[in-house]
Amino acid sequence: MAHRVVIARPVLEATPVYVRQEARLRFEEIAEGLSAIHPGSAFWTSLRVSRLCLVVHGWSFFYTLEEQRLVVTDVQTG
Repeated sequence: MAHRVVIARPVLEATPVYVRQEARLRFEEIAEGLSAIHPGSAFWTSLRVSRLCLVVHGWSFFYTLEEQRLVVTDVQTG
């Protein structure tokens, strides 16, 4: 089952539309690919203690996985 992508309102409000649109597409691709990662993978162990980052046009989007949701919680530029 694919994860649903959830982007926090402050992240949406902070980013230009073209960056936000591309980030959403990339997050949807990531969410689809997560189902291929074996449940016993070290990836899941690592994810429990740290967050991940996707960079789009110089904007860093930080996200976590919660249940069946990929949650984008923060963004930074520069």
